[in-house]
Amino acid sequence: MSEPVNAVAANLRRLRAERGMPAVALAQRSGIARATLAQLEAGRGNPTLETLYALANTLGVGLGDVIAPAPAAEIEVVRAGEGPRVAGAAVRARLVARVSARGSLEFYELALRRGRRQRSDAHPAGVVEHLLVHAGRARVGPESTPVELGPGDYARYPADVQHVYEALEPGVSATLLIESP
Repeated sequence: MSEPVNAVAANLRRLRAERGMPAVALAQRSGIARATLAQLEAGRGNPTLETLYALANTLGVGLGDVIAPAPAAEIEVVRAGEGPRVAGAAVRARLVARVSARGSLEFYELALRRGRRQRSDAHPAGVVEHLLVHAGRARVGPESTPVELGPGDYARYPADVQHVYEALEPGVSATLLIESP
């Protein structure tokens, strides 16, 4: 749990600094105790979903901007069970990915057929695909560097290059999000 807590700490400090907001002001405006904020910014504590939302709302950002580490590579893979988790009174959630929507977003429900490989030509410059596998195993991504995913795994990859989708077993289902600039 140290990676998500450290991401929260780094994100809170960065977002507060970008806004020129002292910690005291963030604590007061969000209704969060100053000691709690200090612990979170130090990478300690276990914030509730309500606390995280109060901080995100006060900073004027989405929850994902507070809890998620920044992607480190052109191809991002999040394996089943990985990713920051938050919980409230009735909700448990795992952040799979953050998408900065500048243009359009298209969501697709996919079913991949085993024994066939779909090769897609490059989309326009800047198009990125996000794929979350629900069932089965698949190989997806840029044709030169595809990744293998299983149930619960997520991948983000550039789609402005030739890319592939391939079921490695029967019954592959996934959600595809295409992000266009």
